Amino acid sequence: MLLIKPNKKAKMEFFELLKKRRAAHNFIPNKVIPKKDLEKMIEHTSLTPSGYNSQPWEFIIITEKENINKMHELGFEQNHIKNAAAIIMVLGDTKIGRNVDTILKDWLKYGYCTEEEIPAYRNSIAKNRKQKTLEKMALRNSMLAAMTLIYSAENMGYATCPIMGFSQHQVEDFLKIPDDRIISLMIAIGFPDTENEKPRLPRKSADEMIHWEKFKE
Repeated sequence: MLLIKPNKKAKMEFFELLKKRRAAHNFIPNKVIPKKDLEKMIEHTSLTPSGYNSQPWEFIIITEKENINKMHELGFEQNHIKNAAAIIMVLGDTKIGRNVDTILKDWLKYGYCTEEEIPAYRNSIAKNRKQKTLEKMALRNSMLAAMTLIYSAENMGYATCPIMGFSQHQVEDFLKIPDDRIISLMIAIGFPDTENEKPRLPRKSADEMIHWEKFKE
């Protein structure tokens, strides 16, 4: 077996990014993120893995102060929402088979299936599933995208705070989100006010999190 040594520099750079990322609760107010930077974050996020390469995620980017203030109201008046330069709502698409023709066209083009296999794959992707199952699939896939987005923003020099505390139905109404999309996460993005940040809270050790082979109490 050929032993290939890992790129230690790349590993160190990623570890530094992991250590640097914090859930920022203090942003410098009245700052603007260039539109091109927000678009670049989404471009990076497109590389996230997804089931069937369905990429069942979409993003609502909120930058206008009036709308951020409304999200602050609907987000239980959390200060890091109010002072964020942008809010990104991560949406999951519950109709995973919506783009089945495009998915299978790409699979065929790039050698992931044959013409003969397309009917079986079509059934697998677009088959009828319970609504709860569809919501779980959308949530799992889009949360992967949310994490990519968070690391992309950090790598570009911005701070983020993932937020799950907000009035779900009121946000859906305000943003006119259709019924077949599900909100996975709100992400506040801005310029960190590091002087007012508290130290990072402790993390669990690997031993506390790992179960080898089977779950053990």
